[in-house]
Amino acid sequence: MAWLRRVFRLPVCESSIGLVLMFCVISMSFMSIALVWQAQIIANQREAIQWLELLKFGG
Repeated sequence: MAWLRRVFRLPVCESSIGLVLMFCVISMSFMSIALVWQAQIIANQREAIQWLELLKFGG
């Protein structure tokens, strides 16, 4: 925990701020793509579940 306090007290240069921001933007982009991909999978599963319920209950 002490090393964490020392790290946060160090002065930060602008190039490392830009590097961290670029990393955050890229990781957020990958996460949003994964979220859209998962939403499509969930939508397909919902259609399959509705079809199976229709088949099981006959109506």
